[in-house]
Amino acid sequence: MKNNPFMRLWGKPLLIALLSLAGLIAALVGDGAWDAFSWVALALPVIIIVRRYYFPRNEG
Repeated sequence: MKNNPFMRLWGKPLLIALLSLAGLIAALVGDGAWDAFSWVALALPVIIIVRRYYFPRNEG
């Protein structure tokens, strides 16, 4: 599966999208631990974006 060009290009964005969707659904329907899960699930994409923007990897 590593050599699949579709997953190499879209694997991580799809994972982030599914995590965000799970966080949104958990925030809407759950209480207690689900609220904590939704905070983490919705904060992770923001953390990833900020980290990649301010600390880019040297791929060269």
